[in-house]
Amino acid sequence: MKEIAKSFEVAISKIDKENMIIEGVVYRPSKEFNKNGEPTDYKDSQDDWMTEEDVKKACHNFAKKLAITKGQVVDKQHNEKAGYGHVVENYIAKTDIPEIDAKAGDWCAAIEVTCEKTWKQVLKEEITGFSIGGKAVYVK
Repeated sequence: MKEIAKSFEVAISKIDKENMIIEGVVYRPSKEFNKNGEPTDYKDSQDDWMTEEDVKKACHNFAKKLAITKGQVVDKQHNEKAGYGHVVENYIAKTDIPEIDAKAGDWCAAIEVTCEKTWKQVLKEEITGFSIGGKAVYVK
């Protein structure tokens, strides 16, 4: 059985200090699987994974949620309270984007941070990445 090549951390890859925008990969899908259907390339920091199709679906559902909530979705540390920023980009990478360490198929985003306290936490590296949150159903 092949070991997982690496666990992928969804770190903030780019910080635009002038415009208070952070950018990076939100989620990297698993693309390579063993005969038991377990990924052999990537898992997330909770040892979970999603296929490219599932990541694309999650990205698109997030975009729908943005429209329904008039953009009020950026929370902090999963506190489920909006008001920390605005999503200014939300997409599936069509090709590799070395500038933000994205690979084709990755879910990427850019967030304009609107909360001064949160921005200071980003600059102090107290907030270092993205998280999709959510709930999952495990299928065996």
